[in-house]
Amino acid sequence: MNSTIKKHNKNIGVLKLALVVVLILILGLVFLYTWTTYYNPMLRFRYVLKGNIFMMLIYMTLIYIFMIVFDCNNLSAHKTGMLILSELLSTIACNIIVYLVVIIPAAAIGLLPFMPIIQQTIIDFIVIVIWALFVSYILNKISPPKNILLISNDSEMDEIISKISKRRDLYKIGDKIVFNRNNINNIYGECDKYEDVLIGDLSSEDRNDIIKHCFNNSINVYVIPKLSDILIKYSDDLFVFDAPIYYSSNFGLSLESSFFKRFIDIFFSLMILFVFLPLWIIIAILIKLEDGGPIFYFQERVTIDFKRFNIIKFRSMKQCNDELVIPTIDNDDRITKIGHFIRKYHIDEVPQFINVLIGDMSVVGPRPERIEHVNLYIKEIPEFAYRFKVKAGITGLAQIYGKYNTSAINKLKLDLIYIKRYSFMFDLELIFRTIKVLFIKDNTEGFELSKQEYITENAKNI
Repeated sequence: MNSTIKKHNKNIGVLKLALVVVLILILGLVFLYTWTTYYNPMLRFRYVLKGNIFMMLIYMTLIYIFMIVFDCNNLSAHKTGMLILSELLSTIACNIIVYLVVIIPAAAIGLLPFMPIIQQTIIDFIVIVIWALFVSYILNKISPPKNILLISNDSEMDEIISKISKRRDLYKIGDKIVFNRNNINNIYGECDKYEDVLIGDLSSEDRNDIIKHCFNNSINVYVIPKLSDILIKYSDDLFVFDAPIYYSSNFGLSLESSFFKRFIDIFFSLMILFVFLPLWIIIAILIKLEDGGPIFYFQERVTIDFKRFNIIKFRSMKQCNDELVIPTIDNDDRITKIGHFIRKYHIDEVPQFINVLIGDMSVVGPRPERIEHVNLYIKEIPEFAYRFKVKAGITGLAQIYGKYNTSAINKLKLDLIYIKRYSFMFDLELIFRTIKVLFIKDNTEGFELSKQEYITENAKNI
């Protein structure tokens, strides 16, 4: 049975790869038509057959790179709408880069017309929609939701079930078992009935026993990690003795990494502040006209090494007593008319690039928290202090993948994954993926005070 399942999964993997290759090829042919029809005839030196094919290959390579950046290739992980959005953003980014970096420098005089690349993008969008609908139809037919066995503690069972229920297209729970050490052999027997097992928050000994049993019997395993798992996962392999060793550097970023990160911060801050300058002026006027209050809102937050600084945002709420720390809710009557607009499209956060430019924040990093929030979380979760090994950021892994109802513990885990996994290219990847997040309604910043009860109950298990 396992060999049959393995062959089936391999065939699905090959099909997914083929579907991605087909899309890249079609988009490449659309570009080839645009290139040979509109741009190649205007060049100083026209390309012939081999040159045109080379240009198409360059375009297809860039498309593939942007597909990786926007996480498009994992077809099963996305719902149809999000798959279309991801592919479209990849294509738009690629078309802009190709026009600015490849087409314009090859021109004889001045700028080549921009309309052909716009027409190409429209055709690309139509192709992507048809392709995405076809992909969803095919995968739903040949790859039904995985039937998984859930093994966890009773305290977190409902939360896990709630999360899985949101992706019924991918998973369904065949059975759920509240772990009991005295019943371990029966649990092994239940595992053998499934090809996929999800392990919740169990003790290290219990979890290891189940993982080893599943490995021995070729059963796929999903594991909800503890904080220590994250710290170890992104360690370096050392082979200086006759036994493997994991080395985890826990001092934050190296001097070299800090230099490159600061370079990205300065570059993107200057670019964003310059591009958004006209919008700044319009928003500032509208804020002032609505109630005559201040344009900017300053609030003390915490960044690297627990340093405090004043974060800068466009004021989106009515002037009130800042001592009352009350989280905003939908349709909050404290939000101004212009405030609803700038919060919806995250425009209120643009002035934070001033914080980045002067060095208080980074473009990518854990969200900066108020000092009272920090004290609250560290009291309940001492490991919350780990996230202050790097500068606070405007965007980050927790901001991209966290939702409005994601628990503080899970957001902390995402922040630690970012810190341990940091690289120059990873920062660039997260910056691009942030663009996609702007289209997701239930994404939000920070941690909510309403999660305090959940943290208190579960802090000991992380």
